[in-house]
Amino acid sequence: MTFAMAASGTQERVGTVSRAVGLLMVLRDGPKRLGDVSAAAGLSKPTAHRILSSLKATGMVMQDPLSGEYALGPTCYSLMTAIVSGDAGMLLGAGRRLEQLRDETGETITVHVRAGRSRICIQEYPSSQPIRYTEGVGSTVGIHVGSAGKVLLAFMPEAEREKILEQIRLTPLTSTTITDLDVLREELAETLQNGYAISRGERAEGAMGISAPILDSTGDGFAFATLSVLGPAERVTEQLDVTIKRALTAGREVAATVAEGVAP
Repeated sequence: MTFAMAASGTQERVGTVSRAVGLLMVLRDGPKRLGDVSAAAGLSKPTAHRILSSLKATGMVMQDPLSGEYALGPTCYSLMTAIVSGDAGMLLGAGRRLEQLRDETGETITVHVRAGRSRICIQEYPSSQPIRYTEGVGSTVGIHVGSAGKVLLAFMPEAEREKILEQIRLTPLTSTTITDLDVLREELAETLQNGYAISRGERAEGAMGISAPILDSTGDGFAFATLSVLGPAERVTEQLDVTIKRALTAGREVAATVAEGVAP
């Protein structure tokens, strides 16, 4: 009897945490009123209000005193900052595999995540070759630019992708940056079909990137991050097919490592 009561209490706490995460995921699309939040999360208004009040107390959620709308709070930004700085462990345990990919290809390896309508570099393993391309941890650029951005856009829910495409400004960084929305959509469709993306000089003249998705463990095809092989175009082209296979393999293995780390 005692064990059953303890198990029941544990399940209740897990359920509360799961619902809290669900509310945060609803708010990632923008501020919402209580009714909209509860409906999107599949919760009653009293339950959603109780959990949101707890999240407000920790700074995970904030509420506009005039409109009553809820939005993600400063603590969420603090967590994101910790990931970007490298202090947090989103890809905990995957560092060796990424270093291995760097050694296999001889090129710089980067990991990017989406930050609004931009992509941000959260990890980088620079090539040891004298001529190389690097980005730098914390560097940001429009999500429409380069192979990493194509993967992040292609491997996300269609409605979310279209919302971003309607909002972004296709500002060029080089002469080959994609600035036509129809062309970008074609590139994204090709990326989704192939399972990877390639860019040539879209962010930096003379550079070439090959990016593979790091997929979420839920199996819905969502890429929460992307890994890229970055180097001089002429050198990367020489081993293009082999590098693509290595990047895809590494992406799957890193995703498996992350899934193992978050498994109950």
